Parts: sequence; C-alpha cells; structure tokens
Amino acid sequence: MEKEGQDTKVYFQNLDVLRFVAAFMIVITHWYGAMKGWFGLPKFMQGNFPFESNKVWSYFERAIDNFGYGVDIFFLISGFLITYLLLKEKEKYGRISLKDFYIRRTLRIWPLYYFLVMLGPLLVSWTHSTPKPNYLAQIFFVGNFDQIHTGQWIYPFSHFWSIHVEEHFYLIWPFLVAFIPNKRLPFVFSFVIFFSIVFRLFLYLNSDYSFYDFYLNTLSRLDVLAIGALFAYRHHQKPWVVNIPGPIRILIYTLLVMLFCTDTFYIYLSVTDVTFKKYFCLALVTMGIGSFLFGTNNKLAPKKKNIFHYFGKVSYGMYMYNNILVNIVILKIMYPINSSSPYLFTLIYFSLCLLVPVISYEIMEKPFLKLKKRFEIIKTSR
Repeated sequence: MEKEGQDTKVYFQNLDVLRFVAAFMIVITHWYGAMKGWFGLPKFMQGNFPFESNKVWSYFERAIDNFGYGVDIFFLISGFLITYLLLKEKEKYGRISLKDFYIRRTLRIWPLYYFLVMLGPLLVSWTHSTPKPNYLAQIFFVGNFDQIHTGQWIYPFSHFWSIHVEEHFYLIWPFLVAFIPNKRLPFVFSFVIFFSIVFRLFLYLNSDYSFYDFYLNTLSRLDVLAIGALFAYRHHQKPWVVNIPGPIRILIYTLLVMLFCTDTFYIYLSVTDVTFKKYFCLALVTMGIGSFLFGTNNKLAPKKKNIFHYFGKVSYGMYMYNNILVNIVILKIMYPINSSSPYLFTLIYFSLCLLVPVISYEIMEKPFLKLKKRFEIIKTSR
C-alpha cells in the first residue's frame, strides 16, 4: 500500500517485486530461445512426462514465448507511477517542474543506457556480430524506428526499443499533465488509447505492414502507458483498496495461465488481433496487479521487504544486460570450453543476469540515483 502524509514519502511497497517479475519474465524468454537454438533442450524435456505430449509441450513453449509480456507490465507500471507522481506534484504545488522531471528521468535512464551504447562497438567486435547497429539511432533514442526500417533484431541493441518508447512517452506526458485541467485528463488519456488502436488498424489496412510496425512503433505501444496513467488518475482521486475474494483471485490467475499457455500475444493477423484482443489479457493483468499492490487480503503480496524487492531495484539493469549476455555466454564462455550443455548454459546465464545488474547498480547507478533525489519534488522511497 501507498503511505502518505505531509512529510511521508510516496511508497508502493510491492512495486519493486512486480518490476523484478517483469524483468525476469524477459530473461526467461531470452534464455529459452537461446538454449533451444544453440544447445537443444535438456534431456528431461525430451520425450519424458510431461513433455512427451506434443500438446503439453506446445503449451509450455507458448507460455515461455509470451513472457515477453513483461515489457507491457513495465509500460503499465511506468504509466501509473510517472502519472501519479506528476499529479501529486501538481496537487501540492499547483504546477509541475518540467526541468526537474527531465533531470530525474535523465539521471535514472541515461547513465546505464549510454554506458552500454558506448560499449556497443566493443561488444560487436568481441562477438563478431553482424550486421552493424545504427549507433546514431541509439544515441537519439529512435532505434525502434530504425529496427522497423531494417526489419531486423540487431545485436547488442535489439531490446533497447522499449527504452525508446518510454523516452518518447516522457517527452509528451509531463506537458499533458501540467497544462491540461485534471478533470479533462481521463478524456485525454482515453483519446491516446483510442488513437493507438486506430493507428494499429491503419497499419493493418496498409498492405505493407509488418510485425515490427505493430510491435516496435511508439504509437502502437503508447496505449498501455496511457492505461497505467488512467489508473494513476483514479488512485489519485480516491486511493484504491482492492478486496477481491480469494476464489475470484484464483479464477483471474487461472485465466492468465490459460491465456499464456494457449494464446499468442504478439500476432497481428486479423482486425481483432491488432485492435482489441490485447485488452482482455491486460484487464486480467491489471486486476492481478491491483490486488497485489492494493489488496487487503492477497496472500501472495509480501508484508515485508525481501530479496525480490532488492532485485526489483536492479530490474532496469537486468533488462538492459540480459540480451547482451546471451552472446557473451555462448560465444565467449561456452564455445571456448567446448561445452554444449544446456544445464551449464542455464547456470552461467542466470547467474550473470542476476550478478551483473547488481554490480552495475551498486557501483555505477547508485551515485546517479542519489543525485536524482535532489531533484525530487514529491519524495519517493524504494
């Protein structure tokens, strides 16, 4: 729950746990794709129960493939938290300091981001990756549009597209919240969602559309951020207290598991696929998150801080490093020792995906985060 008061910091206790879950979902989907493609499946997954059934196996693989949905969870959280803090600042001071907002975002995102961009040439040379990335597009946060143009996932920046979408969101959102009367904000946020739907429909009706247009275009993905913003507005007007009965929560989680195992989230073959299908899953995810953050009787929600809260703090690094580490582990560790063991790959990869972000957070990111605190108008705690 959020704790508030005159001098109390804004604090959503389990938001970091959700960040960790979202980041680790993406780590898992990258791990599985790399393991299957380079080393094959472990023996216990080959012909033994429960994997002997092709149907059971297809459910498992589809769920792992859908773990890329962690990006949408990040978008939902970001839209909620950014909008809520802006609304609190506007409420308390009658205005929003755009300068301080952009300084805070810069100090949070840019140090690690540009550190990895600068490492790009070394990583490309070290792993002999081709084709070469467009460094200029990465520098100016338009790499998602460059990938749409090339139609390729290019190492080591292929997963940076979501950071670019968030940066585009930051460009416009504080202006909307600052200069539009609060009572009109729900209409504006809803219009952004509607515009995103119409844009995807326009792409679909254009015979030249591709998967990359839907998946990577900022205008295609802004709707989830705006949905998070709508919930922030609602929580700002009247703080949520979510009391979903246990059987209903179990039903929500069961439906989510079924969706992950049976549906393909990122497919764009029909009008329904490109317009409204995504919102059914998003509704279930939002109800689950609402219960987790604001529920009065959710037994899954930790009552005290634990290690998952800490890993939530380093989830940005976990997301940024994990896809880069795939090639390094395979080409610079597994191949030199002549190992094709999926077990060893799994052990090394997951260990590094936890260890490297922790080192990065403690040594490089923390000093900038301490500096960021000086520019906080509404104090937060993590």
